[in-house]
This record gives sequence, C-alpha cells and structure tokens, in this order.
Amino acid sequence: MRVLFVYPNLYTQMGFNHGLASLSAVLREAGHETRLVNLNENLPPVPDREEIWALVREWEPGLIGFSCLTQQYDAALDLARWLRERATTEAVELPPLVVGGVHPTMVPEEVMTGGVWDHVGVGECEASLLELVGRLERDQPCDDVPNFLSWRGDERGEWVRNPVAEFPDLATLPEPDYGLFDIQRITDDKGGWFGLMSSRGCPYLCTYCLNHRILERYRADLGRSAGDSGFLRYRPAELLVAEIRGVLERVEGIGTFIFDDDLFTQDVDHAIAVCEAYERAGIGVPFVVNSHVKRLDPRVAAALARAGCKILKLGIEAGSERVRKEVLRRYMTDADIVETVASAEEHRLHSSAFVMVGLPSETHAERWETVDLLARSRPGRFRTSYFFPFPGTVGYDLAIEGGHVRPEDVTSLRTFFDGSCLDFGAEENLFVAKLGKLMPWFVNARLDRHHDSPASETYGPWVERVLAMDAGEWAAFAPRIEEVDGQLSEAAGAAGALHYSIRYNAFMGVRSDWVTAEESGLEWATAAAPPTAADHRAARTRRAAAVEVAR
Repeated sequence: MRVLFVYPNLYTQMGFNHGLASLSAVLREAGHETRLVNLNENLPPVPDREEIWALVREWEPGLIGFSCLTQQYDAALDLARWLRERATTEAVELPPLVVGGVHPTMVPEEVMTGGVWDHVGVGECEASLLELVGRLERDQPCDDVPNFLSWRGDERGEWVRNPVAEFPDLATLPEPDYGLFDIQRITDDKGGWFGLMSSRGCPYLCTYCLNHRILERYRADLGRSAGDSGFLRYRPAELLVAEIRGVLERVEGIGTFIFDDDLFTQDVDHAIAVCEAYERAGIGVPFVVNSHVKRLDPRVAAALARAGCKILKLGIEAGSERVRKEVLRRYMTDADIVETVASAEEHRLHSSAFVMVGLPSETHAERWETVDLLARSRPGRFRTSYFFPFPGTVGYDLAIEGGHVRPEDVTSLRTFFDGSCLDFGAEENLFVAKLGKLMPWFVNARLDRHHDSPASETYGPWVERVLAMDAGEWAAFAPRIEEVDGQLSEAAGAAGALHYSIRYNAFMGVRSDWVTAEESGLEWATAAAPPTAADHRAARTRRAAAVEVAR
C-alpha cells in the first residue's frame, strides 16, 4: 500500500521528524511505499492545497497520515477538512485520514470527537500503524487496532479507544528512513547539524512535558508499575554506529551530530558504550547530547570528552527552587546546577542550559532568580523559551487553575520563542516579554554579583533603559535588538570582559570565550581559559571609549 505522510510544520524550526522517519522505515521494510509532504517555509516552495490534492489524486495513497504538535494541529485539521470537502465535491473516495504525534497523544478523545479523522494514534505507533495499513490493504475491520481510536463501522455513530501496545524494541526497529525527508537540503540549511536518537523515554515526570502523560497511559493500559513500563529503551551501540556510518555515506557536509534523546547520560553503561563505539569507529564528527543536572557521572563526562562531544545540554528551566519543585517537578538544588556546570567545564564540555520564562505561579522576584542563577553558574550558553502549556499536561492544568491561559494564543503561537500565551497582567506580561527576548543582557548585567566581570558596567545601564520602556517603546525598540546587541558585545569584547551575546538565533545567549574560539578557527576545548580577575582589572583602562560607542 502507498502511505502519504503530511507534516504541517510551518513557521517553526527546520522540518525533520524522528517519528515519521521511523514509521516510514517500518512500513517500507514490510514492502509498503511511503511519501512525505513536508510543509515548512524553510523548504520552499511550500505546496498549497491544490498541489496536495493533485498529489493525492495522482499517487493514490491508501492512507494519509498527519503528525503534529499542538501549535500545528489547527493547520492539520484545516487541511484534513478541506481534503474531505474536496473529495465530496468531486465525488471521489478519500483514503482514511490518520493523525498522530504529540497533540493527538495528549488529548486523543478531543481530537477524535471532531469527526474529521478516521483514526487517531496514541504513543509510539510503529507496529500498530503497520497493522492498520495491512488491514486496510486486506479490507479487514480496523476498529480494534492497538494504539488507535477508531470509528466502529461506516456510520461513525461511535468510536472506541483501543489500549496501547508494548513500546517498540529499539534493537529490532529498522534504521530510520531519513530519505523520507529532503535530508541533504535540511542538513545544508541547518549548517551541517544532523539529528540522531540512541534512546527513547525518560524516567522523570516534569509537568511541562508529555512524557508523564504517556507513561500514565501505558501503565494503565498495560497494567504495569512505573518501573516496569519499558519506557526507557536504548539502541545498541553497534547498531547506532552502523546507522551513523550509513548516514555519512549518504549525506554530505555533516559537521555536528545532535543526539535528540531526552537524556543521553541517564544510563551510565549505555552512554559509555556509545561513546566508546563512536570513538573506536573513528567517526570524527563532533556531537551534542542532552543530560540532566543530577545525571552526569564523571565517567560519562570523561567518555563524552574523549569521543568528541561538543556541547552538553542541561535543563535548568527556572532559577527558583520552589518553582522547580512545585511547578515543574524538577527536583534539583541551585548547588546541583552550579556543580554540574562546573563539572562539565572541568571535562572541557561546553554546557548549554535551557531556561523558561512566564511559568505559572512564578513571581516577579522568582523570575529574577533565573537571571541570577545563570549569572552564578555561567554555563557556556543558554536558550530562553516561553513556557508553553501543552493541553493534557499537568503544566497546562496548573496554568488553567492559575487563570493564566489565553486560549487564542495557545493555538496562534507557532514556536516556544514567539511570546507567552499566559496572562500575568499588563505590567508583568511586558516584563516577561522583555526577559524572554533579552535574557543575555539581564544575565550580563548581574555577572558582577557572582564574578569579577566588567560586562555588568556595559549592560547594566541598557537593562535599566529597557525596563523603563512602556509597551509602545518596547515594540519600537525590539527590531533593533540584534543591532544593539552587536554594539554591546563589541564593547564588552574590547574590554576583555567575559559576557553573553545573542548568537545563532534570537533566543540563544553564547559565552564570549566560545565565540572567540570559533571566530579564531580553534576548538573551544583548546582555546584560552576565560579571563581571570587580573585580566579584567588590566582591561578596565581600555574600556571607557568602547563603552561610549555602545551608549
């Protein structure tokens, strides 16, 4: 059978989807054909509805499968409705419409009740989608396939939610079908960065993430305890290295691999095995991994460094211990965070911190605690996003209970970086907007509270100026952020001041020693150490003129 996948991924980051690549690989291994409509403005020309309809009529798929996040669900729903209307108008039979991904998994009943979809997928559906496609091909009943909500009969009078099946075994799944995507073009447009996965699942229950709800669904349907769910799984190191070698043979210009595992360092044995196999195979391409503040074993840190790990990503999320514990269910202390960042530095791993602004019940003072924690721990870089309440998560419930959610913004915002969809009152909303866009400036302004850094003298006056802006003044200033940031960074750099500048994208603050190494063509691990207190004192005499340029 032919299966047409649709990925409505407009106005967000570059479009690649590990789930679709895996689903396609399983179907192709069984002899089915697959094809993808990847709707992403970064990959023009973006097919319009008429072109998609022409493809459906010409290629004649036996099933059309959508995958979407909450932010993209409305676009998927609109297209699915239009396809149904067009098929009715032309009196042709439309193949079954199936939807899966994060949003349908989190609120499947809500998605199914709309009546647009024939089947709604929940969780990891490799085996279940293969079974569904096989039954459709054999013209057999499809209302009891695991992992799917399906209509009984043809009249759509009622639907049934079938229990989920076991999580797929990563040792038996075929290599992802990277060819489903225009992977060479995507890799080129991402500057040579290429995503991989060596594991699936996560043992933590963070309120803003879908994992806790997925785990609850599987535990309930399979009658398992949390420790016996089989959620956290690993791909054997040898299979992963073979996959990487194949990717390098097919895709040119790969400069960095990104392991998109939720937590690469969670299992010590697996992490070390992958690092050793990677090093032994002589891959030679730097890579990036996700870690956890409390799960960076020194043996793993050393193995990562030896194998060529470039960046170690850490989820800090909030500077307030109360918010981390009560709102996010992230049980870590400030000391844990500071020590782990320091440990990464000791192993010459460039640390990258994730932080969020605009969290439910977070006070104004607690938002400043995030600024201070970043200034104190001084990670190599940090990425600032606005909290997004995914429907179905505990985080969404907390936002609703607090009366914060603006429903129209939940569906209108396309990324986590556009702005907040929560309402804290006009004054605090403006502060959250400023903090989300200018976190590097706020951190630089407070570096001197924890380190001997003249950068605070450069950035402090600008933070005060920004804080004094009303909504109209802020809107007028926002388009100038990149320009002014460049001037401030130049001034701080001329003074030899370690600082963060906005680099690579609008939501990333990168430490100046990394930038200096990159611009000098050096590896960060071999670059000079961050400036010392003596360096700062010596630089102060060179600083005044440069500061005036920025002011």
